[in-house]
Amino acid sequence: MNDRTPRSEALSASIAWVLGGLGSLLVVGLLALYLVNSGQPTPLGTARAEERKKLWTELQAQNADALTHYAVLKADNGVYRLPVSRALEVFANEAREGNSEARAKLLKRLENSTKAVTYE
Repeated sequence: MNDRTPRSEALSASIAWVLGGLGSLLVVGLLALYLVNSGQPTPLGTARAEERKKLWTELQAQNADALTHYAVLKADNGVYRLPVSRALEVFANEAREGNSEARAKLLKRLENSTKAVTYE
């Protein structure tokens, strides 16, 4: 009836246990990989980096006019906007040959621009 020996039955049972164990570990490993990969959000900062880049380009576009064109800011106080290149030329001409008067003017402008407003 049964031509299998107890030894071959034990061997086939051992192989079945090993294959069953390896199969269950494989299933658990695949489920773990699926959960790890499916549940990951986008990296933090990706959306914020794109938003910052967009804002930076908008800011540069807005300031391009201020950096390259003349404008009257406060005509009654004599405050005008010069392009950066022209402002450097003006300052270089004033400060030529160690002119201490140019330094004094610059410091005076700095003091006036940072002076705190008093309401007394």
